[in-house]
Amino acid sequence: MIARILIFLLLSASTLFAQQPDSLEAVETTSSTVTILADIEGAYVFLNGDSIGTTPLLDFAIPPGSYNLRIVSPDVGNWLSEPIVDSVTIKEGTSREFSYTFSRKFLIVTTPSGAEVAVKDSILGTTPLVLKTDHASLTLRRSGFEETIIDLASAKRGIVTAQLKRKWQHDSDETALNDETNEGTGSLRLYITGATTIVAGAASAYFKVRADNLYGQYIRNGDPAQLSEVNRLDTAAGIALAATQISLGLFTYFVLSE
Repeated sequence: MIARILIFLLLSASTLFAQQPDSLEAVETTSSTVTILADIEGAYVFLNGDSIGTTPLLDFAIPPGSYNLRIVSPDVGNWLSEPIVDSVTIKEGTSREFSYTFSRKFLIVTTPSGAEVAVKDSILGTTPLVLKTDHASLTLRRSGFEETIIDLASAKRGIVTAQLKRKWQHDSDETALNDETNEGTGSLRLYITGATTIVAGAASAYFKVRADNLYGQYIRNGDPAQLSEVNRLDTAAGIALAATQISLGLFTYFVLSE
């Protein structure tokens, strides 16, 4: 009787060990991974607000489900660089790849302002102008000034400045000289408010990214000190954002008043 019991236990154990590799193989085949690519290397990748790495992010293991994806340029202080936002669904046992391209956004400022910004015969607007475009160059036109072509590849952090050259005119044209003086004063106001908008916007983006990173850490370890720091950074980001809106309002007012 004892011998039969021992034989039964040995057969059961051998069956269990024989089935174990099949069980592990099933777990491996149902895992899911994602690869996140962007045209800018080192961009920050967030899933549901949690930082998971930087681009290129290769074969990141992830549970199946729906996620809010956010990719932020490494130049977080540049208010012209907009984050990429997307919603993705990951199914069980799949490997998916997502590739993104950041939009090209530019601020074009001329002295004097009010120049038409054109691509061939299409007018895009008048300076100062913020626009998105994939064109390599643009043409600036203003009455009384020479036509100017700007190369967007030379833009520093998306900001392009151009000094327009006057066409030849008589020295006795005092009206033109007075207009140029007034335009110079208006341009100074635009530069000041524009610079304030850029600085405040950069500060807002910086504080917000830091808050998102700390919040992800708080979710993982539950440290109350980190949550307090998140609240402080969110408040600073809100104040900076309010300053950005005020400066942008003044910037728009000066543009319309010229």
